Amino acid sequence: MSMKTTRFIVITLATVLVSPAFAACPAPLAGDTPEVLEANRERLICLQRELSEKADDYQVTVDLDNLDRRFDDLQLKQRFNSLQFTPPKVPDF
Repeated sequence: MSMKTTRFIVITLATVLVSPAFAACPAPLAGDTPEVLEANRERLICLQRELSEKADDYQVTVDLDNLDRRFDDLQLKQRFNSLQFTPPKVPDF
């Protein structure tokens, strides 16, 4: 299985498993009663949690992309090293 296929499977599984946990935060309420202020405070905390989770997901995606590039680089180096290239001889003048 290729690295890209593995990465796709991991991201898909993570998305499917985590998606139900992302409940929409409640809409903001108008007013200045203690109950409304508390509800809006809870909404802000919910939005901060969602933002933090999305930032974490983005960081995982960036890390996977970096690992994918490093893996490709290692494969290219290995293929280059297996060529058994001998440099041409430079004639002496």
